Amino acid sequence: MRLGFIGPAKTDAVALEQAAKLLICDFEVDTLIYLGEDDALREFVAAHESKDEDGAIEQRVAEIAATGSPEEIQDVLRKLRGARYLGKLRTAPPPPTRAMEMLDDRIVLIVRNKSTIGEEDVINSNVVVYGDANELMFKRFGPRCFFSPGPLDTGHVGVLDDKSETGGVVLKAVDLTGDVWWSEPIQGRGAKVMVAP
Repeated sequence: MRLGFIGPAKTDAVALEQAAKLLICDFEVDTLIYLGEDDALREFVAAHESKDEDGAIEQRVAEIAATGSPEEIQDVLRKLRGARYLGKLRTAPPPPTRAMEMLDDRIVLIVRNKSTIGEEDVINSNVVVYGDANELMFKRFGPRCFFSPGPLDTGHVGVLDDKSETGGVVLKAVDLTGDVWWSEPIQGRGAKVMVAP
């Protein structure tokens, strides 16, 4: 499973769409998690919601492909792409609610605001992902780590990947051109830390 993370885009729905396309099409994430709720998200969702009553967008693609004009084909493909985006898009829950995901044996805690994280949350998680940082941030504390891609206008998104070449779970910071800035392995729950006396 691959999780993609996008920080708040504020009012820039175009940047949100570009980041979603990067993570869904290029990095093939299974779930895309938006770490805020703002005008950009509302505009993005509104632009991609299908107005079809029966939701049969694929049938419409087939009909338009056979007889449609280039403009009609482009419009229906945009709707199909939007349906794909919305099918994978989730938003981090509003505070004080938390979301949890499992990758392999790693527990990922997802929040919008770091201030809602309690001690028990940290103890029971391998990765804490939050959306209210001012910049890209990664901190490791023993077997646990905290991550935020920062606001989207700082130019980064995140990918948490259990399909990595190394065989373990890896957290990546990716810039908006698709280049991986850094990659960190995430320690599993079965891993032990030895402390010498």
